[in-house]
Amino acid sequence: MKACVVFGNTRERSNTEALTNLVVQDLVSRGVEVKTFALRKMDIKTCVGCDKCHAVMDSYGCVIKDDMGQIAEEILASDLVLLSSPIYSWFATAPMKALMDRLYGFSKFTDTIPYSNLMKKQRFGLIANCEGELESNCDLLDKAMERLTDFAKISYLGFVGVRDKGYENSTREEAAKDARNFAEKCFNSLKS
Repeated sequence: MKACVVFGNTRERSNTEALTNLVVQDLVSRGVEVKTFALRKMDIKTCVGCDKCHAVMDSYGCVIKDDMGQIAEEILASDLVLLSSPIYSWFATAPMKALMDRLYGFSKFTDTIPYSNLMKKQRFGLIANCEGELESNCDLLDKAMERLTDFAKISYLGFVGVRDKGYENSTREEAAKDARNFAEKCFNSLKS
């Protein structure tokens, strides 16, 4: 079993990364091979809406040459994809939003070819962190993930999130328990 984890936090030692690392550690302890990407260290350009990717039926096919190609390869090789982002202004960070837009390149269709998607086995999950209440801060990103995975016809496992209480508290017992439970949910989905 393979997992691809994409960190969207824009700074080192982020609360979101601390929470995500708890999920990753649990998955690794269960024998899942995990590959991670930190967007803050990568060049991910924004989608230009050219739609050329849709006509390339056998691969990701994006015409933009940046680091998204290596993430796309790992996503296709993975069973589980976890997107991790702090919430900035009720949504993902700019680097994560750029990546989410670029996921559209897995969709394949033209005027003469019906819709298909290169992602078939992947299950997606979301890990988030915010300063306010989860229900009113993570809800827009959660809904976006629901719609993205529904459009792609792939499984969305939901999200785990914590309210920001500082880096030292990001691994506190309550957050750690939530992270372990989410990792177990992800792992169990891979077994079914």
